[in-house]
Amino acid sequence: MPFDALAAQVWPDEPPMHPRAALRTLVSRLRATDQVITEPAGYRLVPRPPAPCQLPADLPDFVGRKEEIARLELIDAPVRAITGLPGVGKTVLAIREAHRLRERFPDGQLYVNLRGFSTGPSMTVEQALTRFVKALGGGQEDDYRELLRNRRVLVVLDNATADVIAPLLPATPGCAALITSRQDLPQFAQVKLGVLAEQEARELLKGMRVEGDTGELISLCARLPLALRIAGANLAGRHLPDYVEELREHRLRALEIEDDDTAVQAAFDLSYRKLSPRARRTFDFLGAVPGPDIPRGLAGDAVEELVAANLVQRTGDRFQLHDLLRLYARARATDEDRRAVFEWYLTRVDGADAQLNIGFTRVLPAVADPVPFAGRDEAVAWFEAERANLVALAQEHPDAGLVAGLRGHLLLAGHFADLRTIARAALAVETTGQRRAAMRVCLGYLDWRFGEHRSAIAHCEKAISGFRAAGRQAEESVALNILAGVYHDLGELDLARDHLTAAIDLYVANDLRTHLPGGLGNLGLLELELGRLESSEDALRRSVDLAREIDDWHRVAHGLNNLGVALAARKKHAEAEQAFLQALDLAGRHGFRQTEMSARVEYAEFLVGTGRRDEARDNAERALELAGDDDLFTRVDAQLVLAELNRSADEFDEVLRRATEAEFRIIEVRALAGKAALLQDKALCDKAIERAESAGLRYRANLVRELSSGMS
Repeated sequence: MPFDALAAQVWPDEPPMHPRAALRTLVSRLRATDQVITEPAGYRLVPRPPAPCQLPADLPDFVGRKEEIARLELIDAPVRAITGLPGVGKTVLAIREAHRLRERFPDGQLYVNLRGFSTGPSMTVEQALTRFVKALGGGQEDDYRELLRNRRVLVVLDNATADVIAPLLPATPGCAALITSRQDLPQFAQVKLGVLAEQEARELLKGMRVEGDTGELISLCARLPLALRIAGANLAGRHLPDYVEELREHRLRALEIEDDDTAVQAAFDLSYRKLSPRARRTFDFLGAVPGPDIPRGLAGDAVEELVAANLVQRTGDRFQLHDLLRLYARARATDEDRRAVFEWYLTRVDGADAQLNIGFTRVLPAVADPVPFAGRDEAVAWFEAERANLVALAQEHPDAGLVAGLRGHLLLAGHFADLRTIARAALAVETTGQRRAAMRVCLGYLDWRFGEHRSAIAHCEKAISGFRAAGRQAEESVALNILAGVYHDLGELDLARDHLTAAIDLYVANDLRTHLPGGLGNLGLLELELGRLESSEDALRRSVDLAREIDDWHRVAHGLNNLGVALAARKKHAEAEQAFLQALDLAGRHGFRQTEMSARVEYAEFLVGTGRRDEARDNAERALELAGDDDLFTRVDAQLVLAELNRSADEFDEVLRRATEAEFRIIEVRALAGKAALLQDKALCDKAIERAESAGLRYRANLVRELSSGMS
């Protein structure tokens, strides 16, 4: 296109005085904010999504490594690896290099500590991919490498083992990866990191305010950065020659670098021996904590001496050990220490769970003397502060009782992936029937939410058998209720009714009044799908009233949301909206994430029907955000609402594909009906009616018939 014609299209009313310069400026700005995609027909601008930056802060006292940095700069490969012995500074150099490269990767920098050499559980590939996909703005169904397409992103894999690297590499032109590992990685462009040069070691000690002739100290520390830092910490306020004399006495054992563990062990011993007896005992005890940090209540008063010795770092009101220091402490921790840490957490888990457990049946008994919490808010705050430690503890020490205590919070807060991980770990080691059944209850519910219905059914059936054999009818009713929900979503309503009726019978027979709201709520939804709208409303109102009587605010919120659906089906729009808004208010105030996302989808669907499309979009998009990667059902349901709002046949097709794969029968019928309405396609209506009737979804079938009758 001639330049004059292009300028006239860009500025049709009032062209600038210097159009060529203005056009260059415009293109420059567009390139800064958008991606320019080359296509056969020309160029296309695609808005550039917000660029994530997960890099840790660069260390202000970084010294040396000029030769290694220069070698890294010369590498022109998409994957670079920094390898070497423990304590040699691989992570520090990688972070420095990543910050240097940031400008080359404007679409983001991803970072993950894979904890491949940690004393606690290593991060799995699935967990790392979930973290990356979420940072890139994707969801559970999105492909990591597909999200990187047309982006320039740097991926930093820290503390990696060779077996987990391949699935996490970007493998996309324009992206790059930087890896640190103790293992040799010859398959990549590799920089092997050695100890510091003499002058670099001097600079490091000078930065730690070590005065005097440090030549012999550096030699005795073998120029290993971690050993130098520990020595520098021990020298605070001490006479350098005296400390060097102590080093001389233990040189071979303390500083000879024959292998990783020997060198690091020696360096740690030097610092450990200078601690008071109380601080040593505290340090040993901290080695039994499997998570990333330590709360003050578990650390004890002597932790301050450890902080002063640079063996422990303070982060707010919590404390951390470097990975290698944690390994050293781990070796010193006793079985008694590990049991004490486990008991410390277990008694608090059960105490906190007692504040949340209204409406949730404990699938295993709590400990005899749980640590009490003042109220629900305190319990929730504690659970969230300790969640990473608790999940690590439950992975390292799989125990059904601990998982049972965590179940209520993790479900209410929507941390489904964490609960799934620890329940699987406990199921793998438990041998007692009731304890295995308890884990199957957890997994049955979670597999249901992840769309794995057949696995959910198998878990629930085995749980029912296990609880029945143990004579635990209350717990059996939980499994029956979940199984009824699975069959409801599959559209197998007769089976759903059978299991739900059995659950309610057990509630009544065992005087389980606190369980009735949940059972009646599920019965109300079942009646709705069977086309018994008045009966549905009655059951749901009873559910809400009973939940209010026992202050079960979770069931109140959940029941109000379901009541809103039933009222909307009966064309009681004002009452339905009031129920939805009350449900959202309770869910927001109490942190019921799962209920909030479900209520937002149902309210969005209601708003579509009443013509309030902008409000509907806001609620559906918020539900997607809340669902994240933890609830496939809610994600697909929200995407269906957005397909309706966008009037997109392609989006309806995508929802249909996902609903069919996951066997979400009700969503499948709704998607068929929505696409039929969009295209005015009576054949699609007939297909939707057939699918609804084959699943016994009489209410849905009737709605589609009304839709079909209105088509010309």
